[in-house]
Amino acid sequence: MNIGNATAGWFREGLQANPGTIPWAVNCDTGYFGIAWVPIDTPSTPTVVVTTPGAPAVDPVALAASVLGTVPLPPITVGASPGVGLVAMPSWFWVDGYDGAPLRGSRTLGLVTVEVEITPQSYHWTFGDGAVLTTTSLGQPYPTESDVQHLYERSSLGAGGTYDLRLEITFSARYRVNGGAWLPLAPVTQAYTRDYPVRQLQSVLTSNQ
Repeated sequence: MNIGNATAGWFREGLQANPGTIPWAVNCDTGYFGIAWVPIDTPSTPTVVVTTPGAPAVDPVALAASVLGTVPLPPITVGASPGVGLVAMPSWFWVDGYDGAPLRGSRTLGLVTVEVEITPQSYHWTFGDGAVLTTTSLGQPYPTESDVQHLYERSSLGAGGTYDLRLEITFSARYRVNGGAWLPLAPVTQAYTRDYPVRQLQSVLTSNQ
């Protein structure tokens, strides 16, 4: 190949870095062009093997994080009994539409398959009147007495008509690559809300006559 004055410096540096070689221009049908430094005693038509970079490596953690946001969740709602709470009488609450079983999702990218599993770890209940409760129980649906209960001391009329009942479920998360060992991911939280009215029973005096 011809070496002009403009490339003489590059040529000298190449010879110093690759002693005993000469530069050889390489053109490929794929459009690749480069310079190969081949030994001086190489035949006039050397065979040069060009290895181009393959697909970028898959980051399993990043892939797992993307799967985490797509794990299908059941239609969870907050169950309550009675439907309208009464002051000084316990209200029962539970997670409706979900039995607490682990939930899974997966995705394959190239030769890498990532599975993600989330499992409920805790349930944080905010009852709207300032009281909160954290449990490991989903509660029990009516008519079974739930172990998630709250006693309201005031009507919700002073809070706009209803209390803002909120449930936050914290899921532990883990992932595995190509069926290997499970590895931890940061926990994730999902929130569910409902309006919950609470009323005060009024005593009515009646005459015996």
